[in-house]
Amino acid sequence: MDSERGIPGRIGRMTYTGFLQVKIGKKRDRSVVTNSFFDGVLKITRPTYLRDDLPLLTLIHVGGGYVDGDSYKTEVVVSDSSRLALTTQASTKVYKSPNYGVKQTMDFVLEPNSELYVKQDSLILYKDANFTQQTNVHMSSLAVFYYTDMITPGWSDDGELFTYQKAASKMKIFVDGILQAYDHLLLQPNGQLEKLMYLEGYTHIGTLFFIHPGVTEGFIDELRTKLASYAKESRIGISSLSIKGMSLRVLANSTPMIERIFSECESFIMKELNQGEALEWRKG
Repeated sequence: MDSERGIPGRIGRMTYTGFLQVKIGKKRDRSVVTNSFFDGVLKITRPTYLRDDLPLLTLIHVGGGYVDGDSYKTEVVVSDSSRLALTTQASTKVYKSPNYGVKQTMDFVLEPNSELYVKQDSLILYKDANFTQQTNVHMSSLAVFYYTDMITPGWSDDGELFTYQKAASKMKIFVDGILQAYDHLLLQPNGQLEKLMYLEGYTHIGTLFFIHPGVTEGFIDELRTKLASYAKESRIGISSLSIKGMSLRVLANSTPMIERIFSECESFIMKELNQGEALEWRKG
């Protein structure tokens, strides 16, 4: 890595199908993009401000989707006392990739008193898709991290679900240099996910992580109560972490249902800990 913390040198970037690098800093009491670089099929929009000091960047994939042999890397650094909201333009589609698969790595660095909110549209896995994602978070104990993603089965000619080969997603969260949270979601259907009730009869899965100094057992209990009304249409599990934070997993039968649950979580989080309204993420 070069002298800028968390920003590697530019050698070898062309080995990726898409590469994105962003650094957020503070200028005149406002969070701004101080450094950015993108290569291949990944690009970002100009920032729009959701609030006075919260820029929103939208990640754009200019290709038609992920195909066999693709590799992607995203690196984001949020400097001391800066804030960023990062989202995607649309769902990510992973097509047939049985030989080499598709690999994606995301590295997030959060310096003291920084905030990063990441909200991704659904990952849609089509027949014979093979997708692996590694997410690494290096954050200060004084920082705030919010993250969501969703995995959904794509359409197939015969109408069957779970025709993709594999979906693997690993999340590692380091706080003050120590690994404090590790999550590994591995789905390998082989025609058995639905038969064995691996997802308890549901087809879609959503994941949420939230790290904040204000997260307590009482906060988590209140959120569980808030989400109880969704019990008939989904399965929701919330766990406290060894640090001030929580993880949430949702099983449902549609993307809109998971989005509603995440929106409920976000509204509760913003009201209880940030004294504000939920973020307005939608693009255009």
